[in-house]
Amino acid sequence: MVEKDWVIDNWIIKPEEMFNLKDKIAIVTGAASGLGRAIALGLDAFGANVILADINEQGLEEVSQELQNDHLVQKMDWTKLDDVKETLKNALKEFNHIDISFNIPGINIRKTVFDLTYEEWNKVININLNGMFQFAKEAGKIIYDYYKQFKGRKSGSMINMASVFAEIVMPRQVAYAASKGAIRQMTKVMAAEWAPYVRVNAIGPCYIETPLVKQVMEDRKWYDNIRRQNVLRRFGKPEEVVGTAIFLASDASTLYTGNLLMPDAGWHWFGGWTGLEEFEDEWK
Repeated sequence: MVEKDWVIDNWIIKPEEMFNLKDKIAIVTGAASGLGRAIALGLDAFGANVILADINEQGLEEVSQELQNDHLVQKMDWTKLDDVKETLKNALKEFNHIDISFNIPGINIRKTVFDLTYEEWNKVININLNGMFQFAKEAGKIIYDYYKQFKGRKSGSMINMASVFAEIVMPRQVAYAASKGAIRQMTKVMAAEWAPYVRVNAIGPCYIETPLVKQVMEDRKWYDNIRRQNVLRRFGKPEEVVGTAIFLASDASTLYTGNLLMPDAGWHWFGGWTGLEEFEDEWK
């Protein structure tokens, strides 16, 4: 005799509804290119209404033309609080509430600790970490207040873009790795404080073939060293992160919060290339 709770008809989430985002309102920052663009298109394909936010107006317009569902385009620099507040105000005016927030923008300056200037350090930290905190705080309050009415029966979802470098080390990544490691911890604190109304998770991908990464891939030695050391022997495509994004945005992940999911080609657990070989001559 099967227990009543195990009958599919009694499940709180029906299997066919687990990944359904129909009528959900999702805001995607950094939506004009790369992972933000791919995630925005993926959310739209699964039924969500998407608010596209980025500093790149032309890129936003190009992405918006590919969307099928209702959407909103917002030029925004998330390091500027007035921009953030104006974007969220317009989002609420258009859609009344927000269910999902993807916090994505980031930059990297690949230099050693000695070569990296203080101005460069501050630039990376300001965009990658300070900007994300500012937007996550403002958007999180909106999602939190909306989902309080459901008393824990439903929850919103916030997803922060971290990196495999939140967990592993490579030379010439000091500012980037510091920002992504901080995002990892920030995600856990937000998850603890905002439960059960907002689930907060992070994604930590390996190198993905976005426009910025493709530029540095032209250094064949660098590319081949990294490519050979992750288990799948290649970089990822932006669409290969979309499955993780849809999972975390949807009811399929209702028991996930404070987690870092890593579509990283096995790089993290495998160990990966450290890049220390470049410094060997100094040790002889």
